[in-house]
Amino acid sequence: MITHRLLDVYEAAAGDPERVPPQERDLIGPDWTRLDELLLDLHMVRHGYTTDGYARHLERATAEACADASGVERQKALRL
Repeated sequence: MITHRLLDVYEAAAGDPERVPPQERDLIGPDWTRLDELLLDLHMVRHGYTTDGYARHLERATAEACADASGVERQKALRL
């Protein structure tokens, strides 16, 4: 599940797992990878590289992956 803690660490490390402090390394795993993938997809949607259908699919996938609605909004606003 993508949580605000994960978003905090991901943003501080600019998405680079090598920059994650040792005490936060437990966050590097499937959720980190999922966040990375979703952010790439959101970038592609913002720049018009996807269809409307894919954008709707991504909206659902993002909502399912995030712990709450504020996490979804924060993820959409994240620019790295």
